Amino acid sequence: MSKIIIENNYRKVLPYYVNLETFIKGRWQGRTLLDVFLSDFGESEQHLIDDIRSEKLYIIAHGNKPGMSATLKGVDSLVDRKLHPKDVICHSVHRHEPPIPYHGEIKTVYEDDELLVVDKPSGAPTHPTGNYYVNSVTEMVKQQFGLDAVWPCHRLDKVTSGVLILGKTLAAGSRILKLIQIHKDQTEKTYLARVVGNFPDGRHQYNCPIFAVNLNGYLVPGNADGIPLDSTTIFEKVAYSVSMDQSVVRCTPITGKFHQIRIHLRNLGFPIVNDLFYRGDSELVNRKLAIEEGLYDRLFEKYPEFRTFGTTIGDGEINLHLLDEKLRDKLDQLKRDHNVFLKQKKIHYCNECQREIFNVEYKLNHDIWLHALSFKYDKYEFVTDLPEWANI
Repeated sequence: MSKIIIENNYRKVLPYYVNLETFIKGRWQGRTLLDVFLSDFGESEQHLIDDIRSEKLYIIAHGNKPGMSATLKGVDSLVDRKLHPKDVICHSVHRHEPPIPYHGEIKTVYEDDELLVVDKPSGAPTHPTGNYYVNSVTEMVKQQFGLDAVWPCHRLDKVTSGVLILGKTLAAGSRILKLIQIHKDQTEKTYLARVVGNFPDGRHQYNCPIFAVNLNGYLVPGNADGIPLDSTTIFEKVAYSVSMDQSVVRCTPITGKFHQIRIHLRNLGFPIVNDLFYRGDSELVNRKLAIEEGLYDRLFEKYPEFRTFGTTIGDGEINLHLLDEKLRDKLDQLKRDHNVFLKQKKIHYCNECQREIFNVEYKLNHDIWLHALSFKYDKYEFVTDLPEWANI
């Protein structure tokens, strides 16, 4: 079991080895092992050579055929060899998990023989992803509640807290997941957000297509040529602080697009107070936001009804042809500059694996003031306590 320490209000996992086995992807066939790891995973050639020499990185040929497989190890066998369709890449990786904020033990909202509903802490991904494994909610729940496995019935973003439904059995998890996916119109999710400014009184419906730019130079969705029209959220102010000029807003998403609530609030001029990814806190993020705002200006110029409340929910898609040559150049430059920025943050080396690591955890947002307050479907209704930041 990986060793966990709590330090300076962070939950930290000490580095550990994990053995990974990966079947060859179609685009890797005919390429060398070094070429794949250099281009697809950003590894350095020297680190790869060291791993091959120490037999931490090797190949099992015909790995899917017991009795016919052969293990290939060493520089002479692997450096120039082209990958074959039946190869399995084996790599013993020294994993460095990023720390996450420590909020104490995870709170239970509801539990029966099939389901466990928890109040997900902000700053932790729902399930293992990327560099996160032990520091994911499903792994923390397994450890805290003594369970062998749990199955997420839906997902919350890493930075979002609140109601998270987990199946204690595969059958229960699959059943609830299907209910949520098939009967979306009968499912009601309510969020709370703390935003900048005095949000208008009353209940307001906002419909606006969703697209965004990430710091890796990608447009979401991929080319924005077919953006769904039905991206709708209903907002209602709960409280307002004159001294802080901030509001707590109840958010009910009718659809569930990428960062929908965060982008809708930003577009309306009431961004989440500590959502630096959509407010800006650095030159790189400000450039990302400038690109996004420019794209939305093009949308609003063509469809001014998306600027404010009251737009009728639309069906189908709109085609804005956003990804032109000028935008590609901006995205490519953003990606290059972000990679340089990240490399500058990696100023320490691990004595064990000799990889560069972050001196301190660099993440744009550990958590934001966005909380999944309730989930309602059929006989189920789960509600968490109010987060502390909602009391203004």
